[in-house]
Amino acid sequence: MMVSSQVDIVPPWLDNSGPENDVVISTRVRLARNIDGRRFPGEASLFEKKTIYEEITGALQTIDRYKSCAAINFGTLPEIEQQFLVEERIVSPDFLESDGDRGVVQIDSRRYTILINEEDHLRILGMDSGYRPDEVWDSLDEIDDNLGKKLNYAYDGYRGFLTSCPTNSGTGLRVSFILHLPGLVLTKTIDQILRGASQTGISTRGFFGEHSMVFGSFFQLSNYATLGASEQSFLTTTKEMIEKIIEHERKARKKVVRYAKNELVDRIYRAYGIFSFAKMMTIDEFYNLASLVRLGIYMDLFKIVSVDELNRLMLIVLPAHIQMAAGKALSPETLAEQRAILVKTYLGGRT
Repeated sequence: MMVSSQVDIVPPWLDNSGPENDVVISTRVRLARNIDGRRFPGEASLFEKKTIYEEITGALQTIDRYKSCAAINFGTLPEIEQQFLVEERIVSPDFLESDGDRGVVQIDSRRYTILINEEDHLRILGMDSGYRPDEVWDSLDEIDDNLGKKLNYAYDGYRGFLTSCPTNSGTGLRVSFILHLPGLVLTKTIDQILRGASQTGISTRGFFGEHSMVFGSFFQLSNYATLGASEQSFLTTTKEMIEKIIEHERKARKKVVRYAKNELVDRIYRAYGIFSFAKMMTIDEFYNLASLVRLGIYMDLFKIVSVDELNRLMLIVLPAHIQMAAGKALSPETLAEQRAILVKTYLGGRT
C-alpha cells in the first residue's frame, strides 16, 4: 500500500453508499487486543516493540486471506503522510507521538485496518459508510478470530481482554458513528438528546474523535462501557440509542422546514455563495457551511451540488491532503487560500 496513491480516492466510509446516510455518515467498530506476557506499547522498549511488530506481521502472513496485505511501518513514513492517515481516520493522533516500530495493515480496500503498537499491541478497525454496525462487526469479529488463533491474547477470566487503558478492558469493543444532526442543533434540542444518550452509555466527540471540536453539526457518538457484558450486548445497546437519535433528527428537520423554511433556504444559499466567492477558508468554516448545504440537499431545498461532492471535499480540504496534492509544505495562510480554491473548483459558480 502506498499512502500517496490514496490521495485522490474517497475512502469507503465516506462514499455515501450506506443505509440511513441522510443522518449517519459512517460506522466504525474497533477492537483492542494485546499479546500475553508483553508490556503494553507505552511501557515497552524499542526492542520489545520491534519483537511485537514482527510477531504480529508474521502471524498475518500465515493467514491466506491476509498474505497480500503488506504492513507499513508507520515510523518510516514522512510526517505529512502520517498526518494524512490521521485525517483519513485510519490512525489516531496518538500514533504520531509514539516511537519505534508501529504498523498499519489495510484490508478490503481500506474498510478494515490493523494497527500494531498503537495504545495496544493490536487495534482492529472496521469502517464503512452509513449505518452498518452488524455488517462491520461480523467482518471484524472474523478478523479477530483468525488472529486469535495465531496470537496468544492477554485475557483474564474475570476481567476479559486486558488493555492498556482500563476503559477498554473486557470486550475491547468501541462502536462509533459519525452523525449529521443539524435538525437537533437548529431546534436547540441537541443538548437534551445527547444528555439522554450519555445516561445510556454513549459518549459524544467531534468529527475527528477524541479531543476534537464539534463543528458543522457533525458528531461522533460511541459506547464508553466495554466491561461487564458481551460484545453483542454492547452492540445492541448502542444501536438502540443511535436509532432513536436518527428518528429524533428526522423529526427535527421536518420541524425546521415547517416553521422556518424561508430562513433556512436563505442560509443555505448564503453558504453556497461563500463557497463560490471566498478567497480564504478555514476548516471549521468549511464544515459549518457544508453542513447547511448538506441539509438542503437531503430536504430537497438545494440541488446545485451533490452530497458525493461535499463528502469528497470533507477530506481533501484538510491540511495534509492539500499539502500531499501540492507536493510540498504550505503555510497556514496558503492552506486557507488553497482550500477556498478547491471548494470553488468543486462546487462554485453553478446556477
